[in-house]
Amino acid sequence: MYKLYRKFLMLLLITIIIFSAGCNKVQESQISLEQETRKDKVVVETRGTAKNTEDIIPRIELILNNDPYRHEITITDGKMINDIMAMIKESKPLKDESKISDMSGMARKNNKLIFVGTDGSKKEITFAYDTLDEVGYMEEDGRKLEPDYSFFRYIQDLREYKNPDTNVEQRVIQLFGKYNWTVDYKINTLKEKLPENLKHKAGEYPVKIYWAYNNELSRQIGLDFTGYLGKEVVVEIYRLREPLPEFLKPREDARGIVLKYNDEIIGAYIDAGRHNSFACSLDRKSLKDITGKEWNEWIEDYIDYEDESEIKLSKMEPKEIIREYFKALDKNNVKMLWACMTRKHLSELLSINMDNQYLFNKAEDNMDYNINRAKLLEISDGLQTKPGVLEYAVKVYFDFKKIITDDDGIKTRFVILKKESEKSGWRIDGVGTGP
Repeated sequence: MYKLYRKFLMLLLITIIIFSAGCNKVQESQISLEQETRKDKVVVETRGTAKNTEDIIPRIELILNNDPYRHEITITDGKMINDIMAMIKESKPLKDESKISDMSGMARKNNKLIFVGTDGSKKEITFAYDTLDEVGYMEEDGRKLEPDYSFFRYIQDLREYKNPDTNVEQRVIQLFGKYNWTVDYKINTLKEKLPENLKHKAGEYPVKIYWAYNNELSRQIGLDFTGYLGKEVVVEIYRLREPLPEFLKPREDARGIVLKYNDEIIGAYIDAGRHNSFACSLDRKSLKDITGKEWNEWIEDYIDYEDESEIKLSKMEPKEIIREYFKALDKNNVKMLWACMTRKHLSELLSINMDNQYLFNKAEDNMDYNINRAKLLEISDGLQTKPGVLEYAVKVYFDFKKIITDDDGIKTRFVILKKESEKSGWRIDGVGTGP
């Protein structure tokens, strides 16, 4: 199998050189061989000019053991095959066998990659990887190899991204490549209308906060898109090979976001997708690195302090905010529910359980809180858990629309309040089932 990999990669190099010479073009950018071979069209055209075509691998079959969602995946895209082969070629012999025996219960074992030649011949390797400890290995003809963990993240993402588009523009590749990001493929193309302004009113869905945050990241590399507020833009989402920087651990998967207006790139930043999308600039800087401010200081510039609801809530004591929150939950008053939250807590709605094909959750996806009734019965005295943070135990009678994780009845909830902004007063920063 190793010889097959070497022949394949040598053949790929020769054919690319032939194709490039025929076009009489020389790429001046320092982009990898895999990144140059962007289009499946190029791979297909050059096959006919090469010798030893039986060494070309036109198809890879991926079999994921115990995956109820996507058990079998067939890969025929030329660039994706090249990328997989290149990552395998970079594997090293597994020297520490304890990495195998010490895999956690979350390890995904007995998976298969089947390489299919043009003559129908097949070569199979098995592999296993542990998402908890981020280790993995592959086995072929009794040899155990250890690829970089980015290989396993690449394979795992194929379960989710069912329509990858490897036909990526060179200017996009070069933009991310300038900051040492490798674009694997495009995930999706969307149209989004930017808000008219970035001043967030109490009770609004946090779309303005999303754009305000990510404009800071984009502006770091010289792409300030505030001049396009109120306009419809094209949004492109890309899968990036490299993990997020260390300060974002345990989050790892990076998505490259590009904004375009009239086909001009007007913005670009990195996000982390589902559950907590806010990440970093292309040059791997955090919001604090860029602005010199923590969230609480930064968000002050994006709150509409003239808003009527903002003024009303800013004057309330902590227990009043709690009563207002559960009153809104009981009446299904979503806007007031959101108004009682800190902006940071509210912004979690953007990415919680999000489909990674999209940029963020839309407001209509977050309207149903599965509550018929939520009658507040009792509020304990507040406990200061740390400076500026209060915790209250509350008893609430819940009547759920649908029984999912809890039955109807009286439940204890723990409510965290803080002053995210001194001028905004106390807001709810979290509601949980345990202290």
